[in-house]
Parts: sequence; structure tokens; C-alpha cells
Amino acid sequence: MKKNISIIVLAIVMVLCLIVAVACNNSKGPGVFTFEESESGGVKVGNDKLLMPTDVPASADEPSIMIHYWRSNAADYTSWGFWLWADGADGQVYNIEYQDSYGSVTIVKLSTLGVTENDKVGIIAREQAAWNKDTEADRFINLSEYTIDSNNYYHVYLYQGDGGLYKNVEELTHGLTASFVSDTRITVNTKAAVKHIELWEGNTLLAEANNNKASTTIHYDFAEGTTPDISQTYTVKVVFKQDKYNAECKVGITALYESEMFDEFNYDGELGAIYSSASTTFKVWSPVSNKIVLNIYQNGDGNETPQTHEMSKGDKGVFSVTVNGDLAAKYYTYTVYNDTYPSGAEIVDPYAKSAGLSGKRGQIVNFDAINSTIVGWNDVSPKAYDANELVVWETHVADVTSSETWKGTEANRKKFLGMIEQGTTYEGVKTGFDHIVELGVNAVQLVPIFDQSNNEAYPEFNWGYNPLNYNVLEGSYSSNASDGYVRIKEFKQLVQAFNGANINIIMDVVYNHVSAAIGSNFDVLMPGYYFRYDSSGDMSNGSGCGNETASDHYMFRKFMIDSVCFWAQEYKLGGFRFDLMGLHDIETMNQLAAALKKINPSIIIYGEPWTGGNTPLDSSLQAKQSNTNKFEGYGQFNDQMRDSLIMGGLKAATDKGWATGGTTTANIANGLKGFTNASIKDLYKTVNYVTCHDNYTLHDRIIATGQFGKAADVFSGDIVLTAEQQATIKQMAMLANSVVFSSNGVNFMLAGEEFLRSKAAGGAVGDEIHNSYESSYKVNELDYALKVENADMFANYQKLIAFKKMFVKDFGLNSNEAVAANYAVEVDGSVITITITAKDNTVWKIVHANGSVADVTADFAGYTLYLDTLNSASLTLSAETPIAKYQTIIASK
Repeated sequence: MKKNISIIVLAIVMVLCLIVAVACNNSKGPGVFTFEESESGGVKVGNDKLLMPTDVPASADEPSIMIHYWRSNAADYTSWGFWLWADGADGQVYNIEYQDSYGSVTIVKLSTLGVTENDKVGIIAREQAAWNKDTEADRFINLSEYTIDSNNYYHVYLYQGDGGLYKNVEELTHGLTASFVSDTRITVNTKAAVKHIELWEGNTLLAEANNNKASTTIHYDFAEGTTPDISQTYTVKVVFKQDKYNAECKVGITALYESEMFDEFNYDGELGAIYSSASTTFKVWSPVSNKIVLNIYQNGDGNETPQTHEMSKGDKGVFSVTVNGDLAAKYYTYTVYNDTYPSGAEIVDPYAKSAGLSGKRGQIVNFDAINSTIVGWNDVSPKAYDANELVVWETHVADVTSSETWKGTEANRKKFLGMIEQGTTYEGVKTGFDHIVELGVNAVQLVPIFDQSNNEAYPEFNWGYNPLNYNVLEGSYSSNASDGYVRIKEFKQLVQAFNGANINIIMDVVYNHVSAAIGSNFDVLMPGYYFRYDSSGDMSNGSGCGNETASDHYMFRKFMIDSVCFWAQEYKLGGFRFDLMGLHDIETMNQLAAALKKINPSIIIYGEPWTGGNTPLDSSLQAKQSNTNKFEGYGQFNDQMRDSLIMGGLKAATDKGWATGGTTTANIANGLKGFTNASIKDLYKTVNYVTCHDNYTLHDRIIATGQFGKAADVFSGDIVLTAEQQATIKQMAMLANSVVFSSNGVNFMLAGEEFLRSKAAGGAVGDEIHNSYESSYKVNELDYALKVENADMFANYQKLIAFKKMFVKDFGLNSNEAVAANYAVEVDGSVITITITAKDNTVWKIVHANGSVADVTADFAGYTLYLDTLNSASLTLSAETPIAKYQTIIASK
């Protein structure tokens, strides 16, 4: 009996405890609210000092944006301001003009920005001179969500260190945000204490609670056995404690994408426009959308009423519709309706394989029809090169033909067809395509050729790292940007022509970010899914371009793999170079490489093993250099040897490398063996180089050291170099790549180094000289007059490249073991000596000497000279061959 009494008492106590808990929590609904004791110190506005004019115009004569920006130090207002741009357009600087009781004020007319009340405006708060950003991510003012006041102003409020954009002071100072942190918990944060809170699921009140604590952090936990409904919108509504201010916000669902609950939406099937002559089936993945409409157009741009078809939502959140009839060459878009875009947003299918002018509409493609117009296309196949015989020449499509010295057909200038036009010469030397073939490289890497966010009708120079449509070719490189079929045919003709010259095409891909995330097709289809976010809920900016994609999310991983496989198969590419590969996770890259190797076992894959900023992706998962030993089937740029040779990348401009007036030898021996450093020892994961499209050309990098006078004065022509100084620069540049072309691993060079290319000579000034991404065509052109001037240098490059191409065929260096057995390196301060034993037992000796060499000889007794980069008339090979400054000698016996 006592035992039964004890059980009854225990039960009563448990019930009382439950009653007390509920009473204290004062919540109603299937879940439970909990409130943390976290009284905020409040949000300070206003400044102690007035340092800017205070006569803020009371009204505007036309619609304008009034930007209110608070910083703790009023003195910042004189040096800080904004970078603003219309979505998809170039930006410009706007300085702070006024100061008021909140902080600073800047007024910008909509007409100045070229936008209307329904457009988006990008905004970056920054320290103008240094480009120091207040917050990392780009932000967009969606004017359709703001109300213009009676004085013609849209008011936008920003706060130092806060990534938000606010419509009024109250919204900012109360600061309500809410997001799922798991599939069972929502966390609400505010900047002021909350009195009452409600959670709504769609139009249904799910739970509510009163709060007697001073809380700015509140959690809602779903009842055991229940989970969120991803098709519903969750909204938090609160009443604040002190001023009874009411506010509401949508609950962010990004964390749900990381949960096991979301795995049920992972889709492995085909997406995009699946064409046949009888019908085309359209499939697009968007679990959060409630309606998607297919729009079919006759033209790629212009005013036109489309034929529309509402799509059906099926398993895994895939919308689809089949349209009968032959739709080949027609254009299409999707209009997507979901909680973030309730009025609908028209987008291009991420899986579109071609597009109309400026990429505004995707195109339905019959590739068989296009291929039938290219004689011999079916016989094209990328060449099977071993990585250790590969010499990659990197260029922009336009650079090859933009110079007046190219002398080809004007209509083909800066186009795909210009790159393959044959028979062009300048003062007796070959230019363009014939120049590349004559040089002897076996791979050409093209900086981005996919569809970019630009105006294809009036193209301006652009490197192309602003992706718009990943599976579409850039239209400005075709002879007719309005016809999506033309760009496909002409690029295939380019691939075919280079293939006929035994040169593979390598594609530079930029899956790590998009040109503008907000409003992009990825964002519209799945808000918050395709991009990474920081701990504050703002878009992460590991790319340095305002956003970074989430390769670790299943469906973006699928997209990347689908995309590269499409390019490799359809266009018969020889390889891929990944921009900022460190932002991609290793698992994605490993799976991607494996998929590509199934298509082409010899395909080459490599990337930049770093990021452009901080990323939330765990360091151990990043495809960055320190994790290279985890890479499977792909490699990375060896900046370690590069920096030892020329002090490139982010080194100080005045720093000098081993080849450019310095003495450091760190990692040179490793690099020559095909290693990155002492812990990364695999030539098949190494790309050796000294220059690429980023940063300086060799000529300009050497001048930037200042050893020939103040760099700015040399670049401007205020200091005229002597013939001896010019010869030394040429010798340094030649030496740097001579070391590269005697190394194991993929060898890589920037186009034009073979004749001492200079961007300063093209008119670049200041930062343009090492960062010419949006400079003129003139700055970036290949000037073939330099080939005439430096014919001896070009001949040296021909021999170096031919020598590198012997590494596998003649030397048998097709494995790390073979290199260890038959390739020896000795680095002795100012001299590097390499000995290679070929398959036929011929011994090759390479000696490199830098500028500090003095009274050094090398034993070349019995050797036959292959190359002397100084072309010394007096050179005689002997047991005591004198070695000169900046000289490379290659000989065999």
C-alpha cells in the first residue's frame, strides 16, 4: 500500500510541476516557447558631433532614395559612403552629404541610378578610399517593398555592423528576426524586450505566449513527433514590452535545408528542357514554390506575349509539364510563385542550354540539328594528354584578336570565329590562331565563356567572372548574340579547329558565386537554399563578390556535376579550371571529378585552392591547398613556387623572387618535382605557373619591384629605361618561365608572356596594371608588335614548350615514382641544376641561374646544346661552362 501511495504522490507532483511550467511559460499551442533573460542594452542612434551639413532637403523634385546610415564615430561620415548599382548594371560611388538626428544622410535620385519603383538597387556601405566594407555581403534595396512618402523619398536605414536594411527607425531599433535553427526549433532575436509573441503557420495561429521576463532571445520548440511543413510560411508577430510597438517577420528556413527532414526532397533525375522533335518536357526543382508557369517565346528578347503552360508539382518538389510539337530554337522562361516572391518572378531556367540576347530567356536546343551543320564535328575528340606533358596557355577570347596588330577580318574581331581565323600576320610574324599553333602549346584555357551578366548588344571588356546562365555560352563572342544557336555552332567550330591542331580547350568555370544573388534564378526557385549564410543570417561573402554558393547542398552539388558533364560531353572539352575552388567542398569536387573521368579518363581538372574571403564552410571540408591530399582526380595551382620565383599574388609589389632580383629558394625544388610543398607530393595535383590573368604580367611585375626606378614613373614613361635595363627585365621574365617549363606537373602560362606582354603598355594605369578585369580591350590586348620586337624570346618559348612536351613520351615521367627515379634537382643558392635520365638513357641537364650568380661554371662536357635563353654567341659547352646571370641552359648527351 505504501508503494502505491508513493506512486500517487509522485504522479501528483509531476502534474503540479507541469502545471507550474506551463503557467510560467504562459504559452498556448502544440509547442513550447522559452524566454531567455537577455535584456538588450538598446540601439544607440544619433552622434555627439555634427560634422556634416544638417540642411537635409525636406522634399525631392523626383523620386529619390534617402539613405540613413549610422556610425558610432561621426568623423567617419567624411570618408565613408556607398557603392550603388542598378541590378545587373555597373556601380558608382555616392558620398555622404548630410547629418541628422539619426546619423548620416545620402540622397540619390532613381533617375540617376536608371531604376524605377519596381527595381532593385545594390548597396555597399564602404570606406571609399580603401574599399573597406561595413558588412561583407552585398545588399539589395527592393523598391517594390518600400513606400515612397509625400516628399518623394524612399527611406532606407542602415546601422554600423548590421547587415540589415530597414524601412524606419522603429524597425531598426527593435530589430526582430526569426529563423529555424533545426527542424524542431525556431529562435527569435530582438533588440528590445518582448511582451507578447505569436507564431503563425500560414493563416493559422500555431502558438502564442506572454512574457514577463526581459527577453530578447526566444525559442519555440515543436512538440515531440511534429515537424515543420516546408510548404507553409511561418511568421512571428510580437508586441514589445516598453513601447507596445508591434512587429512581424517571416521565419527563415535556411537551417531546414541542412536537416535530415529535407533529404526527402533530394532529386536525382534530369532537369531542364528535355527536347525531342515530338515534344519537350520541362522540369524544374522548387519544393518551396506553390505555382510555376512555363512561358514560351518565339524570340530571345523584345516585347512579346508568351504562350503559357501551368506546371504540375510532383514528387521531390519537381514541377513539370510536357508541351507537344517541335519547339526547337524557341525560347522559354519560368514565372515562379512562392512565399518570397508571392507576385511571381520571371526567371531563366538554371538548366537552360542556350539563351537569347543578354541571357534574358533560355532556349530550347536541338543539338543534333546544330551538329549536322558542322562538317566533321562527330570526329572531334579531346586529345588524351598526360598531365605531365600539358602546357596550358590562358587567354580571354577577345585578347587574341582585339589588337590592331592582329590583322584579321574585322567582323571576327573579339569573337569565337576570330580566335580560329587562319592566315593572319603582322610585319611577317603570325598572329591569332596561327600564333598559338606556332607556339606549340597543347591546351588553351579560356577565361569564362559562359553567359555573363552584361549587355551583349553593346559589349564592353569583362573577364567574365559574373555568372548569369551557367550552361549557356556568352553571346557577345558570337557573330549574332540574338540567336542562341549561333553561339553554339561557332564555339564548336572553335573547339574543332583547335582539336585539329592537337590543342585541347579548357574551360574556366565560376560556380562559387553568381553575379547577383538576390533575384537570381537560384534565389527565386529556392530562397536561402543555394547560397551560404553567416551566423547573423546574412549572405556569406567568401567569394568577395557579395555571395557564395553552397556546393555542399545536395541540389547545388547535383547542378555543378550536371553542368560540367554537359559541357564536357556536348562541347568535347579537354578540361576545367575552377575559380576559388576553396569555396567548394571536397566531397563535391571528388564526385564531380569522378563523373568527368567516366566521360573522359584523361580530362584535366584543377582550380584555385583558396577562397576570396571568410566562409562558413568548415576548413576541413574546403577544397583548399592544405587539404590537397584529400583531392581525388584533380589538382591545384602551386602558388608556393610562384611566390618563390616572382613573389606574385598578394605579396608586396616591391618584393623580389628568385628570378626577379631576390634570393629565396623556398619550395622551388619541391615545385620542380611536381610537389606543392613538403607535405603535398603529387605531380598530378600540381599546376606550376608564375602568372595568370589575375595580377601582373611578368614584365609589369618586375617593374613593380621598383629596382629600375619608381614603378609609377616607369609605367607612365616619366622614367625611360636604358637598353641594358630593358634587357635585364626580359631576361628575368624568361628565367621565371624557364624554371616553370622544366618542372613536373601541369605547366601553365599567361598568353603573351612569350613576347613580354605588358598591360601598362596598353594604357593601364594604377590598379589596372595588375587587375584589368574591367579595363579596356586595349589594355588587355595581345600586341603582336611585341612578337616582332622579341622574336628571340618567342623562339625560346617554342623550345621550352617542346621540351616540356617530352616529359612523358621521351622521358617517361608519367608517375611520381618515375620522377623520383629519373629526375634529380639541386638548388644551390643562385643556381638550380636538374638532371633527367630519358627512356633511351639520354641524360638531359638543365641549369638555371639568377641575378646573384657570380663566377659559377657547370659541367657540360660531352653535351649537345638544346637551348641557351641568352643566345650567347660565345657559349661553348665544356667541363667548365661559365654560367651568366638570368641564364638557362638545356643540353643532352
